[in-house]
Amino acid sequence: MRGAYGKPNGTCARVNIGQVLISIRTRLDKEQIAVEALRRAKFKIPGRQKIHVSHNWGFTRFTKDDYQKYKAMGRLIPMGVHAQWLSSKGSLDRFIGAQ
Repeated sequence: MRGAYGKPNGTCARVNIGQVLISIRTRLDKEQIAVEALRRAKFKIPGRQKIHVSHNWGFTRFTKDDYQKYKAMGRLIPMGVHAQWLSSKGSLDRFIGAQ
């Protein structure tokens, strides 16, 4: 209840089926603790939720192996929780100067 005199008035969020509700990232040794925390948190939300452990590096779209490979090649610019992909298009100065 929100407001005065006990009038029922609430807030809600519209979500779609399959939509990600919460994402967290943690170190590999703390993975089981994070899964347990999400398992306990899903009881606070109505409906049925699934816990999915991603194979990606942080919040990027790259897998853990690809991220390290592309970073060693110089194709990624790490930017905190995400990374910018350097495509092979563009001026040659970027590639010639890097070598």
